[in-house]
Amino acid sequence: MSENFSASDFGNSTKRRLPICFCLDTSGSMMGNPIKQLNQGLANFLASIKANDDTRSATDISIITFGSSVEIVMPFGKISKDKTLPEISASTTLTPIGEGVLTALELLDMRKKGYKEMGIKYYQPWLVVITDGAPQGPNAMANYETAVKACNELEQNDKLVVFNIGVGNGVDFDLLKKLSVKRPEPISVNSADFGKLFEFLGSSSSSVVSSGMNDDALYNISTEPEGESVGVDDFFSFVEEEGQ
Repeated sequence: MSENFSASDFGNSTKRRLPICFCLDTSGSMMGNPIKQLNQGLANFLASIKANDDTRSATDISIITFGSSVEIVMPFGKISKDKTLPEISASTTLTPIGEGVLTALELLDMRKKGYKEMGIKYYQPWLVVITDGAPQGPNAMANYETAVKACNELEQNDKLVVFNIGVGNGVDFDLLKKLSVKRPEPISVNSADFGKLFEFLGSSSSSVVSSGMNDDALYNISTEPEGESVGVDDFFSFVEEEGQ
């Protein structure tokens, strides 16, 4: 992966930046309505970022997909008012989550190096992992464990905020939980909740760059004892309370 930087990639703003990397499952089970809702949610998220000049100049976004292979569908770069997102599709039975996460961490690390070269300060990077399954494919589990170790180390040193998000009922929440040592349980959503999820991510990113919202508000979520994951409504209501 290249580490070549162009000053134009960072824009003219000297505002402190919030880098966000979306790491998205494009396995076959995401075909149909789930991937449609995911694309719509991403488009709405980008629209919310572009709607505010301060947030647009401070938020950096990249998108990685993992399916038959890991692809960087949108690298980090300047977000202009006419910026659009590529259409994401799903068609494979493989789910190389670990490889996707490791690629995302490499992208985030490269972006941080770019900030430092440009003399730009930044907030803790966000890693947003969305999957509806479990690791599948050659060396999938070994790569996943490597990714887990890397995420956990960064989190423990306050160098990363992880959103581990499971879609539907086919998620291995026990495995997904390992990605974060700070989040009590993964966030659980249905594909129909993508709009609400991305609305939250958009408003939270705005809160971080405009008012310095504490990262702990993104982690300290009350869970129901019988639940295996944090329901999306409980997640949103908690964060809204913490942000007031």
